[in-house]
Amino acid sequence: MLQAYRTESYSLEDPEELRRAWLDLQGRADCSYFLSWGWIGTWLRQIAIALLPVVVRVWHDEQLVGLAVFVPRDIRRRIVFRASALILNEYPFDHKNMVIEYNGLLAARGHESAVYTETVRHLTQEYKQYEEFHFGAITGATARSLEKAAVGTTKFSANDESVAWQADLCGLEADIDSYLEMLSSNARGQIRRALRLYEQRSPVHVFEARDVKQAQVFFGRLKVLHTEQWQNREQCGAFANICWENFHRTLIQARFDKGEVQLLKFTHAGGELGYIYSHIWRKRIYMQQTGFSIPPDNRMKPGYVAHTLAIQHNLDKGNCLYDFMHGDERYKRTLSNRSQSLYWTVLQRRKMKFSLERLAVGLVRSCRQYMN
Repeated sequence: MLQAYRTESYSLEDPEELRRAWLDLQGRADCSYFLSWGWIGTWLRQIAIALLPVVVRVWHDEQLVGLAVFVPRDIRRRIVFRASALILNEYPFDHKNMVIEYNGLLAARGHESAVYTETVRHLTQEYKQYEEFHFGAITGATARSLEKAAVGTTKFSANDESVAWQADLCGLEADIDSYLEMLSSNARGQIRRALRLYEQRSPVHVFEARDVKQAQVFFGRLKVLHTEQWQNREQCGAFANICWENFHRTLIQARFDKGEVQLLKFTHAGGELGYIYSHIWRKRIYMQQTGFSIPPDNRMKPGYVAHTLAIQHNLDKGNCLYDFMHGDERYKRTLSNRSQSLYWTVLQRRKMKFSLERLAVGLVRSCRQYMN
């Protein structure tokens, strides 16, 4: 007899209700750090629990094989178009955007396709009051699973795309030269020159926070340098969002001792070069935020130097991938040897108002192209 899938959902009132099941399933899933309990549990407590989240669970026989958290939101677009939506694992509104990446459903290995099919079927049948289902910052493979699951029920659309740049460290020797050899000759030259300029005063040293107290101190100094950098550009930076800062301070406090947080300090000649804050998950480094001092000489390139030394540091620790995460900044392209696309997707019910919205958007774009 074939074993069948079944799906259920409920309103979550206390994150602790979900913890044990999530931890068990993540151990049987190929998931990013952003789908680990460290991230999701913190997000639930800090942001989502006040938003009346919905948990979807997928079972195969008597084994839990899928989990997801959706939060509701009434969305208004382009002044006149409105939609009621459920949003997966994030809430990118009202300063509550924690910038999730590599998002998706938490699915047991071997059950991924079925979990997407069952979840979409359940949402469209049991949550008819919602017109859209948002799956943001998902990989191409996840987008394909979602598009396949949407056939016959909703219209799948990818509204935005971004590139995540990465340094694949597998097979490299644990030294700077091994890493630099995979970069362009121009990048190698710039980094080696910058290192020599620092070494004329004193070598750059790397210190990893040894406990949660020191990690919080490093994070505070990162905030100062990060904010100074952005203010010099007449912009605010990440720390202007107090919700974002509180979220990450809580995450550091809760997950540092679990080995999921890395804060690195870089010094030279007795002063600060900068700080890098990252998440650690299954030998992968997710570089979350940085703060660097402003150098007296532009050739010193503190960001390039710090990331290069951070990569060497993580090679020494046996980590296999240094992920700069999404955003097409030049330094990310320069320091990487591969990339991965992320997509912001929506499933929409087939309604006349959405057809009119797409038509209006298409007409506006055509007019703009004609005018240009």
